[in-house]
Amino acid sequence: MKRSILPKGQNRIKFLADECIGLPVITLLRKSGFSVDTAKDANLSSKSDFEILKWAIKEKRILITEDMDFGNILLYPPKLHHGIILLRFRHSLEKEILSVLSTLLRELKPNDFKQTLIIVDSDKYRLRRE
Repeated sequence: MKRSILPKGQNRIKFLADECIGLPVITLLRKSGFSVDTAKDANLSSKSDFEILKWAIKEKRILITEDMDFGNILLYPPKLHHGIILLRFRHSLEKEILSVLSTLLRELKPNDFKQTLIIVDSDKYRLRRE
């Protein structure tokens, strides 16, 4: 059995990968020892953004997405969810985005994700809370 390289307690973090999230991101999360359900696994394909986030909240999962609509904190206030990671993805910068995501996963603790919108760009990430 593969052992997680995460600090103790870090593997409690669970993710829901939105439909737009590609295999490289899902693979990175799983190889890092995180639990990842995909929208397809959860029968959420073609569901509304609201339904997807509602499922993530119910299952206490952090939504990881490229859907810019989730960056609107008026529609999706951080205090109402377990966290959203918004990847500002440009396929020409895939390696850079994955590198920043890896850094984020190493640096943040489980409580840092809660009620937080995390925006990941090619050179940095930033946290936004209400």
